[in-house]
Amino acid sequence: MRCRRPSLLLIALLALPFAAGLVAQQPAAKAPVPPPIAPGQARLAQTLGGLDGPGFAITYSASTGILAAACEQGTIHYWNKGVTLGVRAGDKTPDVLVGHKGPVTALACGRGAVLASAGVDQKILLWSLPEGTLLHTLPCTAIVRALAMTADSKYLAAGGDDLAIQIWNVETGKPGPQLAANLDWTLSLAFSPDGKFLASGGYDKAVRLWEIPSGKKLMDIAPQPPTPANTAKAPADTIYALAFSPDSKQLAIGGTDAQIHLVNLADGKIIRSLAGHGSSVTGLAFHPSGTLLISCSKDHSIRLWNPTNGQPIKTLEGHTSWVEGITLMVQDTRLASVSADETVRLWELR
Repeated sequence: MRCRRPSLLLIALLALPFAAGLVAQQPAAKAPVPPPIAPGQARLAQTLGGLDGPGFAITYSASTGILAAACEQGTIHYWNKGVTLGVRAGDKTPDVLVGHKGPVTALACGRGAVLASAGVDQKILLWSLPEGTLLHTLPCTAIVRALAMTADSKYLAAGGDDLAIQIWNVETGKPGPQLAANLDWTLSLAFSPDGKFLASGGYDKAVRLWEIPSGKKLMDIAPQPPTPANTAKAPADTIYALAFSPDSKQLAIGGTDAQIHLVNLADGKIIRSLAGHGSSVTGLAFHPSGTLLISCSKDHSIRLWNPTNGQPIKTLEGHTSWVEGITLMVQDTRLASVSADETVRLWELR
């Protein structure tokens, strides 16, 4: 009997399971390793002037390379990748976004190309970068004093004088859950790197942990360690700054007691406290490596810490007034700070 040669189509079909097995056996892609840093050798790389008033907040868009600062005069000043990479000088502000009436109080940006800003005009504006076009205007019932955006740029959290925290969908500009358990103004918000949790703090001197996107409150966290016996109780701490560790297992808290308290989120207890600032802590940021915690303060300084043992690494000085905010940028090898002295400073961490 004569055998027929199998068709090419049949051969291809028979090979599919084998090919699928090869695909399934491929190792998962590893996350890119961040460039090495040397925080002990950190130094000032550049000073950006040209702000039209004191700077209140700062953020960085990794996808566009744009650095943005919020100003008292209702403007947002931003610099492009050429400046943030140190390729060209940035003495003059190349671009300004105008949309708010009155001081811009907060900024937020994820890894995407959307910038969120809030002001005393009770509005949140969503901008498209790098064009600077306005995408959405989100009306609010009170002044917004804190913003946070998830790393994937999907959710935005806003809090302020109305005692509630509102979650927004960034893409549509539509409101989501409202978290209404605060007893006073919200001054600080932070999403965990995995986007599953939101931390809030403010004038009611408590830190709360929320589940996202459900909005369920998970725990109340004491922002200060218990007072030892036979010791006068320290004044309650107003919370100005919050930051999650890269693994989302710890939370750094900063406020008016001039210390940084590291909390274990498994039980809500303080692991250690870092003392060194001479005034309120106004900003916090973890490096993605987990080996560096950065803080800024009303004492005009920026401090670099080892979060594992709480030891100070270096103090960065140069600002002549309150440092209001910090953000990592350029693959987390540079640090940007904004101050009431009307400047933005770029610090090299390599």
